[in-house]
Amino acid sequence: AAAAHPAATAAPAMPATAPTAPAAPAPETAAPAPAAPAAAPQPAEPVVALGMAQVETMRLPGNMLGAGFEFLRLEVKGAPQPLAFLLGTAFPVNALTPRGRELLPGPSTSYSGGWLSQATQAASTVDLEGVRLWGSGAAIDDIKGCEVLEFPQAQLLGQLGVEVHGVLGQPFFEQYDMDLDRYGQRAQFYSPGQAAAQGFYSTVRHLPGIALPSGNLGVVLTGSAVDDDLDERKATFVGLVDSSAAHTIVNWEAAKLLGYSGPTDPKLMAATKVLGAGKTGQAEEMPVVQARFSLCGVPQGVKPMLLSVSQEEFKASGGKGWYFEEKTLQGGPACLELGAVNIAIGDVLGLSVLTDSMIGPFTGAAAIVGQDLLFQAQRVVVNLRDKNLWLEPGDVRDAPEM
Repeated sequence: AAAAHPAATAAPAMPATAPTAPAAPAPETAAPAPAAPAAAPQPAEPVVALGMAQVETMRLPGNMLGAGFEFLRLEVKGAPQPLAFLLGTAFPVNALTPRGRELLPGPSTSYSGGWLSQATQAASTVDLEGVRLWGSGAAIDDIKGCEVLEFPQAQLLGQLGVEVHGVLGQPFFEQYDMDLDRYGQRAQFYSPGQAAAQGFYSTVRHLPGIALPSGNLGVVLTGSAVDDDLDERKATFVGLVDSSAAHTIVNWEAAKLLGYSGPTDPKLMAATKVLGAGKTGQAEEMPVVQARFSLCGVPQGVKPMLLSVSQEEFKASGGKGWYFEEKTLQGGPACLELGAVNIAIGDVLGLSVLTDSMIGPFTGAAAIVGQDLLFQAQRVVVNLRDKNLWLEPGDVRDAPEM
């Protein structure tokens, strides 16, 4: 699968005046492709957490789009101070900022340019040894192959006076389940598939996910739209869970399901606009609208659909793309209704990770599920390896409209 970097869309966007990206083409006739959501793990007996870490929450100012970020600190051999790491379930790598690299022993390299210019080159990597969770002192495995690069969340937090030295991304969350107690400001880590062994109160909702390309965890977003006859209908599409994204973003195919015809829709003319990285990596203007969603589990038997292509064309150049049929995503095993949030609309770089090297780009409706939705849960349990998510409702409220 392609490895386009989602980091560019994760940081909150600021008002700007760039042109808006065109809507993606509508899917064609489809043929089914095999896939199945992962089953919930069934541990034989309760297990003990491998370690606990204090978690710090940084909420963004009210004039910025998005809720904020969470990070924890790690003691690392040779570092003069604990290093702060952003929690990034969809960030494709474990990474260090150049400043974080400078705090570690060994030769350091001088970096220039943003993450995009660095990501196209062979990135410098460093191993974190003697790692302990700050807050409990619990030892965890060495974190191998951390890439040294700048990423927008660290730059934004730096502007707000918070220094972040790195991000714990997909490789970390494939290795550990996380049980985040937001009100308790702590996270417990388990062997993969073991977080559910402790058992949950009935208030904790299990949302079985689906495996998306590039190792991402997908759940279902359910919203509503009002058509021209003022009839309300449900809008259902897949969402990529990303704790390093401060706000939720929907692509233009999802926006159509929510009742927006495209970038020139009159309903969007007066909307606040923000800048985000489009699918080509270039900055694009994206309208901001308020929407209300439920996060839902993925029904059993959901299959992606392939755009029609002849056998000869497939052998020559692969598929033309894929998507999920909306009706197959409806009726999942559990839903958590959340307060309204301000979302950006755009075909963003972060969703380009859904491109498959064989069957082509994702052409359907999709969203990046950001912290504006996840912050409304007081407890978030992530089992990335088996694609499971548990949420316990917390501070569920509507955000003020931007």
